[in-house]
Amino acid sequence: MDINTILWMFMLGICAAIVSVYYNNRFLGRIIRKLIEIDATNAESALSPKELGVKITPFVKYALRPGTSFSQTVLTTEDGKYYIADNKVDMAKAKYSGKDSSLLFVIISILLLLLVTFALTTVFPDIVDSFVATLSEIFGGRD
Repeated sequence: MDINTILWMFMLGICAAIVSVYYNNRFLGRIIRKLIEIDATNAESALSPKELGVKITPFVKYALRPGTSFSQTVLTTEDGKYYIADNKVDMAKAKYSGKDSSLLFVIISILLLLLVTFALTTVFPDIVDSFVATLSEIFGGRD
């Protein structure tokens, strides 16, 4: 695998991480913020998606599958209502209650990453080659 392929794969991984963080803050965070705002901290105060005013998409269902961080934060009653256990409210606030990420920020970040990766692989390949040569000298290259 050549260094250009590695750079593009690395860039795609960072883009996926940016989109994931945006999704978590924007959509999953909305559910968390509403549950905290309404003080749904036990099964008795749990609310249905309709009462919360949110649509449970396949992505939210996937996030709520057993064993995920989100499903350990947002608990589900037998009748499909949601709440956050009282002892997890502070953690949920810290993890999900930040300001929503801007879609514009996500788009600009991805475009900048594409531009930098394109520049490094096509316009300035000597920089990448120098970096690879330096790493080969430090860590020993393959002969």
